[in-house]
Amino acid sequence: MLKYDDEVINGTNMPGKQNNYTLHEAMKIVLSEAENKTMHASELADEIYRRRLYLKKDGSKAQYTQIRARCGHYSELFEALPGNYIKLKEGVE
Repeated sequence: MLKYDDEVINGTNMPGKQNNYTLHEAMKIVLSEAENKTMHASELADEIYRRRLYLKKDGSKAQYTQIRARCGHYSELFEALPGNYIKLKEGVE
């Protein structure tokens, strides 16, 4: 008889077993719940990873530099503040 890991059988520890959000969608979710809709980029990256909203293809977390770069690509959604803080712009749902 083979012995299996309970997490593997139940699918709770499988790569790809997370919500399929893009990084900027995950950023919107977390920032919308944050005080003043603002977080430090590294804290934002940690929270996205903790909640498994977005994982890179290798299963690792997005780095704060990726978070910061998305601000430039989605300037209609995010504002990069001094000190590497990221803010969800007013009126963004």
